[in-house]
Amino acid sequence: MHGTELKDREDAKFRIVAEASRQITSILDIDELLIQVVRLIQQTFDYYHVGIGLVEGDEIVYRVGAGALCDDRGFRFAPARLKIGSEGLTGWVAKTGRPVLVPDVSVDPRYVWMQQSRTRSELTVPISFRDQVIGVLDVQSEHLDRFSEMDLELMQALANQTGVAIQNARLYENARRLAVMEERQRLARELHDSVTQSLYAVSLYAEAAEGRFAQGNLEKVSEYLSDIKHTAQDSLADMRLLIHELRPPILEKEGLVAMLQSRLYAVENRAGIKTDLQSNLVARLPLDVEEDLYRIAAEALNNALKHARAQHVQVGILQDQTMLRLEVADDGVGFTLEADAAGGLGLSMMRERAASHGWRFAVESSPGQGTRVRTELEVMP
Repeated sequence: MHGTELKDREDAKFRIVAEASRQITSILDIDELLIQVVRLIQQTFDYYHVGIGLVEGDEIVYRVGAGALCDDRGFRFAPARLKIGSEGLTGWVAKTGRPVLVPDVSVDPRYVWMQQSRTRSELTVPISFRDQVIGVLDVQSEHLDRFSEMDLELMQALANQTGVAIQNARLYENARRLAVMEERQRLARELHDSVTQSLYAVSLYAEAAEGRFAQGNLEKVSEYLSDIKHTAQDSLADMRLLIHELRPPILEKEGLVAMLQSRLYAVENRAGIKTDLQSNLVARLPLDVEEDLYRIAAEALNNALKHARAQHVQVGILQDQTMLRLEVADDGVGFTLEADAAGGLGLSMMRERAASHGWRFAVESSPGQGTRVRTELEVMP
């Protein structure tokens, strides 16, 4: 092969590696990430077998594979676990943190045969993050002496990118778990602060009514029963809200408009509030944008439900060529700007959430005139 042709092939391979790296670093689910990595490598370089094992305790555990072996539906990694430092080429690589290229596996004492395998040569490189081995990338061939130093360099480059992507996915998953815990704690506090206290009040009213009934004071009994009725209605509204927030979110699957429709039906409509939702969105927004817009809208709806004594709520999500506007308007009791500044209505949270994206946020309200919460963000034409 001429030098120019060889150089062209090397350049092509590194371009492929760069493109593959770009793709895998955007995947935040670890299982999907590993599957995409082995498929990309196998399809790009046409290797007989590509596998990835991750460090779990003192073992390398094979999670995914691609190639001729894995095309068999009955294929299972056997063995699926190798002791780090004492079993297999992958165990040796995980222990030392160094790659290994074996032209003929039959003469290497470290090699452990995998069931159904016709492997003759093998290349294994460490997947590391900050000098710590977190897994191995293993490629195999049916032919002797199949891999070159160039293959080793390419696989190590991909393994390095995979290590970063795995760490990103783990950090994302940890952040999601933390967010779930924080949300559960918030709901627990709300359950205690609203519903539990309301039920306690109901029991006190009932006890007082029982005492007045024994005294024959029916007028006071009627008053206490009215208090029980209104307190129970408030508790029912709070419970509907909490139950809706505890349900599996549909935001990721169906989008912002569907999530708001679900919320209005499950909470406001069942609480006797008339609702109107208008939207001209024809495409999904980025998930983080949809999530924060929903949180802002939900907080505004919570205020209308809990504080405004609204009879009618309107929600609008309207987009033109340069701007998207989210509005939540109610016909409730409204409030003064001083109450807004006091921050007792969750407005500071809405402002901070909008400010974190650079969105414009405004509130219009006055006593007896209802409230309008508006969020605006620029969109790409």
